[in-house]
Amino acid sequence: KRGARAACPRGGACMSNLSIEHKKGEVNELKASLRNPAVERDPEKKREVVKRVIAYMTLGIDVSRLFTEMIMATSSKDLVIKKMVYLYVVNYASTNPELSILAINTFQKDCRDEDPMVRGLALRSFCSLRLNNIIEYLQKPIEDGLADPSAYVRKTATLACVKLHNLAPTLVADAGLVSKLRTALYDRDTSVIANAVCALEEIEGRRSKVEKQLVHHLLNRMREFNEWAQVVVLGLVARYAPAEPDETFAIMNLLEERLKHSNAAVVLATTKVFLNLTQDFPRVHQQVYARLRTPLVTLVHGGTVEQGYATLKHIALLAQRAPAVFAEEHKHFFCRFNEPTYVKLVKLDILTAVATPRNVSEIVEEVAEYVTDVDMAVSRRAVDVIGSIGARVTSAAKVVSDQLVAFLSIGLPHVSSEAVVAMRSLLRRHPELLQPAPGGGASSLAHSVGTFVRYTDEPEARVALLWIVGEFGEHIPEAPYILEPLIDEFGEEPASAVRLELLTAAVKLFVKRPPEMQAMLGSLLDAATTDARFTEVHDRAIFYYRLLEHDVQAAKVMFGDRPPVPKTFVEDMASEWQDRLFEEFNTLTVIYGLPSERFIKPGLSANAAARKELAQEAADEVARANASASAQAAREAHAINDEGSSNEEESSDDEDDSEEDDEDDSEEDDEDDSE
Repeated sequence: KRGARAACPRGGACMSNLSIEHKKGEVNELKASLRNPAVERDPEKKREVVKRVIAYMTLGIDVSRLFTEMIMATSSKDLVIKKMVYLYVVNYASTNPELSILAINTFQKDCRDEDPMVRGLALRSFCSLRLNNIIEYLQKPIEDGLADPSAYVRKTATLACVKLHNLAPTLVADAGLVSKLRTALYDRDTSVIANAVCALEEIEGRRSKVEKQLVHHLLNRMREFNEWAQVVVLGLVARYAPAEPDETFAIMNLLEERLKHSNAAVVLATTKVFLNLTQDFPRVHQQVYARLRTPLVTLVHGGTVEQGYATLKHIALLAQRAPAVFAEEHKHFFCRFNEPTYVKLVKLDILTAVATPRNVSEIVEEVAEYVTDVDMAVSRRAVDVIGSIGARVTSAAKVVSDQLVAFLSIGLPHVSSEAVVAMRSLLRRHPELLQPAPGGGASSLAHSVGTFVRYTDEPEARVALLWIVGEFGEHIPEAPYILEPLIDEFGEEPASAVRLELLTAAVKLFVKRPPEMQAMLGSLLDAATTDARFTEVHDRAIFYYRLLEHDVQAAKVMFGDRPPVPKTFVEDMASEWQDRLFEEFNTLTVIYGLPSERFIKPGLSANAAARKELAQEAADEVARANASASAQAAREAHAINDEGSSNEEESSDDEDDSEEDDEDDSEEDDEDDSE
């Protein structure tokens, strides 16, 4: 044993290598066993040998050398052996495409077997080979499978159409399999219908037609579907556009009971149907939000943490569209001490959206308790949420500003830094908080700003403080003294963003308070222009220096007057991404917060070709519209030129010759450019 340890100092790793080598040596024994007539005659022994082959394959050991013997084993009548052998063939078919052809006859024979389990297993494995040289053999088994008397074989055949579409997209349409899939939508078995819907979605994508007869047929059989089949059917119904309002309300009445389902996926799929059907009825659309409130809130607390998180993400999206609907349920979104971080962060986002003048004090008081959370992400987000609530709800601005100032004395560096950043966001919308008091003196907040510099350990906090000083320096008594230590330590500042903001704040404050800032600004510009480590800071300093040297009045116009507060901020406007998220409701798009093309690779799904074709059609349409507009503009310009030339006098022959020469030169230049 000592000798073994000395020869192999890594111990376990060497023993593992020896074990793998030993198992590789057993592959030859397995090969001999598969060829042994005694094993061939005994089903139990053969099953054990095949089971060992699959076990080695699962461990990552290369058993492709047994491919010929395993192909021969496909003729076994034992269903268990067939399943394992088919699994082996599918796994190694890509590395042995030529030998895989040997199994085609066996697959075709098993597709005509008396046992429906064998027929379904053979068809599924046959289509899973994914070899181009077997495409011609797949069409007939799939067609027979779609007409098979067994529901298991029929539902396997519907998904086999998708696999064939991945290999040969045109063959599915040319062979009429799409029309047969549409016929399968009216099958007597609900599992076949659900698979047919999925297959058509993958093959045709959004181009798949949704007819009134089909929708009502599926809705009338809704109770026969299992939970996941209901989700598939509801996804199809969500794309249907009723012709009349009465039909819309009839569909919603049929699906009303689905909102009480215990499965979150069914409830969310029904929610998507309700929202899509009522988009053209604004009043009813708002009533739908109110109807969906109770089922969604129930799902948050009625299942697993993961289910609650998925539901919260969808509620957060709905709260952006209709915040008042969930405002009365704000207590349901208070965080619990034992919830994971990702759930707490989503709840904080929802509280930000549903805050109103009626519940803002209660929400701010609750969220303030989360500031001291042991999780730094939750702590930071809580401070940011309080600042955002104060920015959105005008009546709470003063209370929020006092709360942010109180956070500075907690003694947590990350909380203090985040409070300064939140104060900047608050003052962007409510600059009146720093306006002088009625008696003429500075406000209490303006006096407090002078203490902020002690709590700016992070670069982002220093940037926020510098913005406040530069923007409202005329109202802050200690503004120049806040900048003085930062200017003295300018050469030691590592963050480029802080340097840039310091330059801008100093120039703004110089315009407003020249006597106090002249010497400090000169020192700062000198240090910034002589330090070439930060190119953008160096260029910004030279620009400010030359501007002040050229025209101080122009600098006052540029930096002196603060623009009025806009009525709408960019963060309050509905972005294109939010609309995309709403369109892809009840998908991973809502969970990730990104459109599907941002996290799904192009061509990964089967309907990628259909989406690409639709995108190309849209691009061609835009190109045709642009070409038509350009042609129209050219005709108008030509008409204007003709009208102008008719009013002009004739030029001399020399001028005509020179103009012709110029035109020839320009035409030659255009030809060169086009080449």
